[in-house]
Amino acid sequence: MATPASNPGGAMAAEIDKEVAKFREIEQQMQKVQKDLQLVIGQQTENEMVQIELNHLNAGDNVYKMVGPVLLKNSLEDAKETVQKRLEFIQAERTRLETKGKDLESKGNAISEKVQQMQTNLQQATAAAVNEVARQAGKV
Repeated sequence: MATPASNPGGAMAAEIDKEVAKFREIEQQMQKVQKDLQLVIGQQTENEMVQIELNHLNAGDNVYKMVGPVLLKNSLEDAKETVQKRLEFIQAERTRLETKGKDLESKGNAISEKVQQMQTNLQQATAAAVNEVARQAGKV
């Protein structure tokens, strides 16, 4: 059996496999970030709709909030403040997820380029080895 020293192609292929595994891990992380981002966008849309509805109400109108299975009376200003704080939190989370997604995409692109370069190097090394074998066979 050939050792990595006597088979540089095998060592190069093993390195490529390591990088491909890293790339797949990043892809999985990106999928999770996208799923989380979709959830956050849905929450943001829902809360924006609630905010619009609250803005249509007059100061004397009744507002209720659900606490478990019970509806409790709530002041309009308190409800508006709660929704605004929720929207600020959701926007911060959305920004965090978008930034994380861009970072993962950059890492994935870098690994992809590295793998492509490694594959090119492996192909060139293989071609050189084949040429060397052919040259040596011609001398015999």
